[in-house]
Amino acid sequence: MSQPSAPWSRPTPPQQGEQPRRRDPGVRVPGVQNPGVQGLARPSDGRHVPGPVSAPGPISAGTTRTFFYHRLALADRNHRWWMPLVEGVIGVGIYLVLSILFGIVIAFTLPESLSEDILAMDQMDPAVFLLLFGSVALMLPSVLLARLVLGPRPLGLVFSVAGRIRWRWLLTCLGAAAAVYVVVNAVGIGLDMTTGGGVPQLELAPGFGWLVVLWLVVVPLQCTAEELVFRGYLAQTIGRWLKHPAWAILLPVPLFVLGHTYDVWGQVSVGIMAVTMGVVTWRTGGLEAGIALHTVNNMVVTAMGMVGLADMNETSGSPSDVVFEVILNGAYLAIVFWLVRRRPALAVTRTVILPPPPAPPRMPDLHARPAAIAADSSGMAAYVLNPITQTYMTLPPQYGPYSVRDAEGPYVGVLDTRTSQGQPQLAPPADRGRPESPSYTGVHDE
Repeated sequence: MSQPSAPWSRPTPPQQGEQPRRRDPGVRVPGVQNPGVQGLARPSDGRHVPGPVSAPGPISAGTTRTFFYHRLALADRNHRWWMPLVEGVIGVGIYLVLSILFGIVIAFTLPESLSEDILAMDQMDPAVFLLLFGSVALMLPSVLLARLVLGPRPLGLVFSVAGRIRWRWLLTCLGAAAAVYVVVNAVGIGLDMTTGGGVPQLELAPGFGWLVVLWLVVVPLQCTAEELVFRGYLAQTIGRWLKHPAWAILLPVPLFVLGHTYDVWGQVSVGIMAVTMGVVTWRTGGLEAGIALHTVNNMVVTAMGMVGLADMNETSGSPSDVVFEVILNGAYLAIVFWLVRRRPALAVTRTVILPPPPAPPRMPDLHARPAAIAADSSGMAAYVLNPITQTYMTLPPQYGPYSVRDAEGPYVGVLDTRTSQGQPQLAPPADRGRPESPSYTGVHDE
């Protein structure tokens, strides 16, 4: 089998009357007689031999790329396109194991409370409350453990572009969401009273003390877990493949909606909230604003259920609920956007420094070159000095002989590295034939 021919595998014939026009720094070629000054080489006929290969451009010290939150998987250069899929499988497996263990614990500790259909139970029963909200909260360790297995690194990229939870920003968003809910709900209760609804009567749910403890501990974890899955893992998985943020914001919405057993109006309200949390996550560069809105919403609704102002078991809605949800989410969205503009120090993107391309291999120093050539029995024995970078370049012998030209282009001669003795030869322009010794290609084919 013969070696494939390369574009430079045959020497270029000299042009009629072409002569070298200048003496440029050249290269030292092993086997050439009458060497001149350091870095120059002269053939036996006295002709000047410049470098046969153009100097490469400067090596970049590294470039940068900037990513929004949904594209943060690309900030880890070791991350691959298939890894989010495997991460999801691992996360589901961990969640199933934790759910089974959690169910066993609940069944043995509270057997009387869980003797009927889970969907027909009273959500204000502390045991049912713990089961419903706690089972969702188990997604939090499942996602984090799956992310630890495959990345991307660091782990905190799932929370924000800063690689961690920005606690001060989270508290700010919690305050903004709480203010919006207090004002809007107060206005809603006031309008209901003025239209003949009467003064609402407070009635504490049974096990109110236990409900308060669960309300303070489990509900925030449940909201954080859902944000970590739908606005974190799913958004970054989609962003790994699709660049525009709309895909990462909208595609997880149907899955989030299907996880809530409401009628069509209730599902629309949930969808509006899901889109809002996706938008603020993208705009702020992290999950904090979405976690704040989700947490305040669930804590307000459950608190109203604990004191008799809302029915936690109700699954139907109305068009007025959709209007109410639009006002709530629109107000919160406007406040968050305003806060982001007021805080230029808040990072909403992450800039990474890409590693520079690998440096070319270093060839032997000038004083070690003869020994290296003598020890090379493969035929690849031509080490050509780049006069700009002062590094050596390899001329593959299977693609020789090489046409040698000076810096301005005039033809000088032929450099043939395909000799059995491992010593390249420089032929004058008139002698462009193959050397009589066996070629490297012939030996290689044997």
